Amino acid sequence: MTISTSGFYQKNIDLFSRLNNEVSDLQVQVSTGKKSLSLKHDIQDISLLNASEEHKLEITQFKSNAEQIVSDLERIDISFEQLQNASVRLKEMHIESSNGFLTSEERKLFQIEIAGIKEEILSIANGQDALGNGYFSGTSVVAKPFEINNLGEVNYVGSAVNKTLQVSRSSDLRQNFSGREVFLSAGSGNEKFSIFEALDEFSRSLDHNMPSGVSSNLLSNGAAVDVVLPASGQMNEYKFDLSANGALYNIKAHVYGNDFNGLVAAINAHTSASGITAVVSSANKIRLSGNGIDLKISNFVTDLPNTTDQSIGVQKTVGSNTNDEIILPVSLSNLAVQNKLHNVFEHFISKRTELGVASSTAQNFVNSTQNTLVDLSEDISKIEDADMAELLTKLQELLTNKEAAQATFSRLSSKNLFDFMG
Repeated sequence: MTISTSGFYQKNIDLFSRLNNEVSDLQVQVSTGKKSLSLKHDIQDISLLNASEEHKLEITQFKSNAEQIVSDLERIDISFEQLQNASVRLKEMHIESSNGFLTSEERKLFQIEIAGIKEEILSIANGQDALGNGYFSGTSVVAKPFEINNLGEVNYVGSAVNKTLQVSRSSDLRQNFSGREVFLSAGSGNEKFSIFEALDEFSRSLDHNMPSGVSSNLLSNGAAVDVVLPASGQMNEYKFDLSANGALYNIKAHVYGNDFNGLVAAINAHTSASGITAVVSSANKIRLSGNGIDLKISNFVTDLPNTTDQSIGVQKTVGSNTNDEIILPVSLSNLAVQNKLHNVFEHFISKRTELGVASSTAQNFVNSTQNTLVDLSEDISKIEDADMAELLTKLQELLTNKEAAQATFSRLSSKNLFDFMG
């Protein structure tokens, strides 16, 4: 087959171009230490590399989420520390105020301090991070999840669900807390209560000197006594224990529109056993009668609002209209207030423990994802990293081939027609 001069030159140009490209590619691989992967020769390696890179991006995001959780919970822990300190002070104040010799002015000073602690706790409850996210808003985006009205009642307008972030394909961890679980759910079972209501009850209990929640003998001055009950309004429930010579009778009735006949009927339902009869004497006043009976009222409970008067007045001189004694709801008794304040303290400790567990778990995910990222980086390096010895050998072979081709081309291209005629 005849090869023209132009064809000869073109073939050599193509050869040199290919050799140059291969040399250049090898030189790049040698300088970077990375393989030059191609779909033609390295389809399996490329597939593994892509899968590893995608997994690395996913794990990196999980690690970032776990680090964010640790950071957020560390800031919230400062709030829990403040809440715990406040609850300790409240317990100390209760011990200090449980003194039958305190004057009304001294009790007033305690009430002022309680009001200050309530404001402090409310401020903590509405705490935010640098981005304006509420520590205790849950998934809500409201700036302040707690609001206080003119009556001093605190209401929660945030979410009952806490915010979470994904830290693995199958695991989410809490990023913050719902204000409902932290501030409105102290206690246990059906006895859960609001932290703010517990503070209000503590403060209201100081309106009276050492309230016990149990009356003295109501019939100590005679065979009859008037008890003045708090107005019911449209409808409210009244419950208390009536003790007659040591025997307890549970009295319970709904009162509608200040009509206490239902409560009287509930008392008279036990007359044959208790020896006590009851009649409505006037308005919200009930007269209790019995001969030689040690009569006491205890465990008084009503669902009247906390902002209204909930106490029972005792008028041992019938018709005097002068209260000789005040019976407070059991929630305002010294023992009940003490138990609630202890539960507040225990509640904050429990929530801080939950936070510690969540933070520790998130930190474990940070550590495990970091280890996974190291392993993935090693796997990716194994795919990408070039064998330097092999590359240098190939590069040397190509350079030798290139020099030989150039020398051959130079010799052939320098001959003329007479050289081939002999």
